[in-house]
Amino acid sequence: MSLHAAHWQLIGATVTAMIGVGSSLYIAITNRRQLMQQGIASLGLQRTTTARTAATFIAEKRQKWIDDLRDDVSLFSALTVEMVEGWKRVFSKLGNQWDERGAPTAPRELEVYLEEVRTFAHDIRERDSLHAQALTRIMLRLNGDEYAHRELTEGFYKVRASVSLLRLNAMKHEYANQHIYDSIDSQMTLAQVYAKAILGEEWRKLKREVADPERLIEGILATRPPDDAAVKAFVIKAAQSVPSPLSGKNAAELWAQTSTSRYATSEWNKPL
Repeated sequence: MSLHAAHWQLIGATVTAMIGVGSSLYIAITNRRQLMQQGIASLGLQRTTTARTAATFIAEKRQKWIDDLRDDVSLFSALTVEMVEGWKRVFSKLGNQWDERGAPTAPRELEVYLEEVRTFAHDIRERDSLHAQALTRIMLRLNGDEYAHRELTEGFYKVRASVSLLRLNAMKHEYANQHIYDSIDSQMTLAQVYAKAILGEEWRKLKREVADPERLIEGILATRPPDDAAVKAFVIKAAQSVPSPLSGKNAAELWAQTSTSRYATSEWNKPL
């Protein structure tokens, strides 16, 4: 074999080896790129799946929030009607007796009227307790920074105060309470409108969150828990606006004093 032929043979072997190494590198780089793309796709799929799972979980909680609010608003409304109609019957009965017998002149005669009032108040004590509980649950769910939420809660507190005032008037033998009935009817009508607005908006939020779960998660991750200073400021503000239980004010005056304190918790009452 000539020296020239051996030279070309060496060159050919070298080129072949380089081609082999280059092919191996190309295959390795391609495989690595594919693995990275698959990993990114897998992470994206996992993130999407996690976001959808979280959105579904939150949607279930929001749906329960909606259902519970609707149930408590319905319960509060039904109990309001029941108790007001009951007091109307009591007032009508006592008023007729007062007209027929005349104003009582002796403590014993007056006690007959008071016993009627106490008996009815005792008979509805469980419904009155449920009325107060439903109102408390409604207040704790709502956010005082939102107009409809604030108006609904304020309206229901006015209704509650008016129902309490009926009992006070019965004890004082003030049977002409049409203005209170009219006020309660007006507040209940407005409250139902606000309740529909709140429930409708919460349902729209639920649909938006399910449709765009990643945006929901981003919003949640962007929120920060309140610091100690914010919590302390909230407690001080709430405490300053709570009236003394020994003030002796009637229901309407208590309402006027406490209306501004209902929403000191607004920052903590926001639904999901």
